[in-house]
Amino acid sequence: MPINNYTYTPETAADFFAELSAAMRLLPDIAGVYSAFNRVFRKCIDRNTEAVSATLCGAFAKTDYLLKEHKAARSMARDINDTRVRLRKRGDMTADTLRAHCLQDLENLCRFISLLYNTPVPDDLRRLLPQHTDAEKTDDNTAGRTELPDYIRMIVERWDDEYVYGHADEPCGHDPLKVCYADTPTPSGYNWAYLRNLLGEGTQLNLVRPHCKEDIIVPELIIYEPDYLIDISAVSRCFTNYAESPLVNLISRLRPQQSTEHTILGNFAGQLLDETVVSCRPESPQNIQPTTSTPKPYADSVKDFFKTHAVELLTVGIAPEFHKNAKAQQKNISQSISNDLPGMVSRFNPTEGMVEPSFFSEMLGLQGRMDYLQLDFRVLLEQKSGKGDFPYEGFVVPRHKEEHYVQLLLYMLLIRYNYRDIYEQNNRELHAFLLYSRYSSSLLGLGFAPDLVFRAIRLRNELAWSEMQYTREGTFRRVLDTLTPERMNMKNVSNTLWEQYQKRQIAETLAPIHSATPLEKAYYYRFLTFIANEHIMSKLGNKTKENSGFASTWHDSPEEKRLAGNIYDNLTLLYPDATTDGSIATVTLQFHENAAGDMSNFRVGDVVILYPYAPGSEPDARRTMVFRSSIEKIQADNISLRLRAVQSDSRVFVRYSGKLWAIEHDFIEASYGSLYRGMHSFLSAPKARRDLLLLQREPEVDDTVTALRGDYGEFNDMALRVKRAKELFLIIGPPGTGKTSFGMLNTVKEELAEPASSVLLLSYTNRAVDEICSKLKAEGIDFIRVGSTLNCAPEYRDNLLSERACRCDNITELRRQTAEARVYVGTTTAFNSHIALLSLRQFSLAVIDEASQILEPHLIGLLSAHCNGVPAIRKTVLIGDHKQLPAVVQQSPDVSRVTDKQLNDILLTDCRLSLFERLLRRYRNDESVTFMLCRQGRMHHDIALFPNQAFYAGMLTEVPLPHQVAGLPETADSDSGIDRILRSHRMAFIAADAPEDSPSDKVNQIEADMIAATVKRIHDMEGDNFRPAETVGVIVPYRNQIAAIRSALDGYGIPALRAITIDTVERYQGSQRRYIIYGFTVSKYYQLKFLSDNVFMDSDGSVVDRKLNVAMTRAKEHLLIFGNPRLLARNHTFSRLIEFAKEHGCYFEDRKLFLQC
Repeated sequence: MPINNYTYTPETAADFFAELSAAMRLLPDIAGVYSAFNRVFRKCIDRNTEAVSATLCGAFAKTDYLLKEHKAARSMARDINDTRVRLRKRGDMTADTLRAHCLQDLENLCRFISLLYNTPVPDDLRRLLPQHTDAEKTDDNTAGRTELPDYIRMIVERWDDEYVYGHADEPCGHDPLKVCYADTPTPSGYNWAYLRNLLGEGTQLNLVRPHCKEDIIVPELIIYEPDYLIDISAVSRCFTNYAESPLVNLISRLRPQQSTEHTILGNFAGQLLDETVVSCRPESPQNIQPTTSTPKPYADSVKDFFKTHAVELLTVGIAPEFHKNAKAQQKNISQSISNDLPGMVSRFNPTEGMVEPSFFSEMLGLQGRMDYLQLDFRVLLEQKSGKGDFPYEGFVVPRHKEEHYVQLLLYMLLIRYNYRDIYEQNNRELHAFLLYSRYSSSLLGLGFAPDLVFRAIRLRNELAWSEMQYTREGTFRRVLDTLTPERMNMKNVSNTLWEQYQKRQIAETLAPIHSATPLEKAYYYRFLTFIANEHIMSKLGNKTKENSGFASTWHDSPEEKRLAGNIYDNLTLLYPDATTDGSIATVTLQFHENAAGDMSNFRVGDVVILYPYAPGSEPDARRTMVFRSSIEKIQADNISLRLRAVQSDSRVFVRYSGKLWAIEHDFIEASYGSLYRGMHSFLSAPKARRDLLLLQREPEVDDTVTALRGDYGEFNDMALRVKRAKELFLIIGPPGTGKTSFGMLNTVKEELAEPASSVLLLSYTNRAVDEICSKLKAEGIDFIRVGSTLNCAPEYRDNLLSERACRCDNITELRRQTAEARVYVGTTTAFNSHIALLSLRQFSLAVIDEASQILEPHLIGLLSAHCNGVPAIRKTVLIGDHKQLPAVVQQSPDVSRVTDKQLNDILLTDCRLSLFERLLRRYRNDESVTFMLCRQGRMHHDIALFPNQAFYAGMLTEVPLPHQVAGLPETADSDSGIDRILRSHRMAFIAADAPEDSPSDKVNQIEADMIAATVKRIHDMEGDNFRPAETVGVIVPYRNQIAAIRSALDGYGIPALRAITIDTVERYQGSQRRYIIYGFTVSKYYQLKFLSDNVFMDSDGSVVDRKLNVAMTRAKEHLLIFGNPRLLARNHTFSRLIEFAKEHGCYFEDRKLFLQC
């Protein structure tokens, strides 16, 4: 039997046919049959498109690609797509409808598999298939012709100068499609002919509001790659006085983000608008119109703003007239909301409105956030705190800027098209206003402008095309190498604004690129392309992970989302209710009684979207406005969210009485913006820093340093080496060696012993930052933490910068406190988002924990920050272990691989690798800048033996602590097989048979029962010493298996077992338990690829399985591993593990004996 650690043969046709046979045995459970059908179909298209370089978003694109590649007949293609649609919409179909189509869909799936693998359908399945006569076969493309829907999703097959040809996502009575795109002018003569330069084979288009002329489809709007949502603000920003181009967005993306007094005033004015709306209260609940408005006291508004914008206020000088201007805007806003708008629109009622509602329109390929929308969709406000168009005329009555009008128009377009039913119910009544709060007569009502909408949609399409082009290597170089201010001046303007400000700003942004060395350019462009690929995959999904990408929000069915842990649905509203008075900042929802909460992929602090939907229908975030929120608390029967924008009244939520609610993950695009800017800042970093990062010189070391200020015992050698290093040091911290407790903490203590020193402590996850905070607290070291409240453990929230701001009376006091603080702590994401702090504070040392989990672009912006040519971070210590889990990357190695020789020469071979690992390759044997911690204090010797030998070349030793050398009871007599194992072995491999029938490959009920029985026995053995958070933890690869184990545990009726942590290995990194149970779960050969997708060969020749390493090294006193030995033995590392267990007498095969309790 072949043993393979790197490549695995995916499922064969025989595997898929066998699963279809098993599915039919589930009858009469038709829902179960169709769930199995869908799993087979999705796996089949995913496996057969893994190696395709093109971006294929959604099942439609993948199916279409495969049918074309295998030259399927038109009738077959139609049948397969009909089945695909039914599989996607099975949740909305009755059981009778599914039963009626079951055999036909079985046949279509069999034909599809047969086509892809060029193999006949097995006889046992063929006997189940319906028999057809020749008369039943038809290629009639008009069969079932119906009225055209609001929009048609199509895939482009070919095109000419007048028409686009392709196929529709769902049957619409026209197949193939013939779409007129060049001869459909708007009243001003615009047409869609520009799309000719954007189209490609396989391009997806939305044909919006289509109508038919003699079998030719003529749409009102054509949306290019609609799954790639473009923010409306990004579209509007591209409408400048000098250009109307996607290049404006590119320059904006690279330009350093600088807060100014104007941007701060704009953010504050937005808060003042929200507060004004919230303050409008009716005299009584029965009163429709608000009659009173009691504005929030200005001082309270300032204090709230101070708390949430402390960094910006610290880094930007505020002029004395700031408060005068802000108070004037508050007055203008209040006048507009309380007096002017009610006079203009009789139906206006601010207490019946939503503040900052968000939306996702796959129809239009747009997303965004409005400032205010009335609940009936009749009144829309977009606020602008700055200047309108020139001339300003004393700032009394504004003139609109085109970019502002575009933004408002696209919001209007959304309501007209995406929410057409509501718009028509309102008799097309929509009052849209720009509120220029700097002006005394602030409100500017504007109507619809079709031609400007066309231009905006064109720009949206060109932006989407550009984003996809940037993922191709060479595109950034081709665009940016030759870009100049003169080329950007596409409208040939020559006014003062252009000559004295805009031209200079563009030139300053581009100058570092044009002056960079060839190596610097190569490095810069390669990582820009890497970020662009990560960016697009975060939206459209990737080929390495199922249910990935934000587009899965509408592509995946609710069942698929539940299995992936990506949705909470069937929620009911607990708070607020009809009796709730006042503004609403939090929402609490109750879980459905049958909810499988253990399968969820949600954590406290996660950013999410909340939206209502009708019972009996599919939850769909595209059909309604959504509330952006953060998870505040998750309990057994309910979940609480903190709203991003406080709402004025409970009616915002109570109006959805009788509806259910859903929660899904949000997508924060701004996080990618900081990465693009960080890479661009590298080109402006001091030359010495650039050369250091590009390995063009050696890091400086001061060998004259011979003494430490502190005494760190056995860590003195490490501390002295770190102190001698003037710029860079690497600490390798294998599991249990105390990389935070000793590596980080001793380094910090020695640095703080120097009088003028200051330290920045960073890590990738908030949990790791909490761990750092705990060490600082224990040592009595004061610190300021940067980040959000919900992502910070409660015991460290007083240290948050925002909380300190609350306790300061003014900016001067806060500036004094921040200047006196010597230690700052936070995630790399938090500091990348507040990079301005590094212009306010310079640090003599930065210690970066979890460095092996942090991609290079996440650190480059921080390491490139400088002030007057001096790096903001003078010395960096990176702590990590490249043999544990690496950074999460969406790209496959084929996409992230680096082929440029000059980059390979600086050891950059794959963008997936961390900066820590690249530097370690160079300096592994240089003791002046590298140190490895080798004494581990976590695992008992017997547990550490295998990972130490297999992954660390035997370099690890025990401290030893008492539990690491403790013996076991002399006798292991017990009626329970589990007890006998636990009392006689520190480590055990327990063989588990593969289940004969399972609802999913991701569920292994045999293992789940064995693991639950083991946890129960551990609970009984430990008695009063059992602590759910410390005693036992369970690690499995799939969320479906987590739910299966939890269900088995519930059968014991022991409350304490409900509180133990059962999670994936990715979530367990950094944790430890006295007992660790690791269940492999897998029962199919193809699943070995997922289990071993983090395997690499180290420079010492060892084959390191990072997942297995982390799973095994979480255990302190006992490690029990469950798996199918016959399957696992086909993997090199797992085979070694099984042989190790056999050689050491800790391999157990008798399941019946084992389950005796």
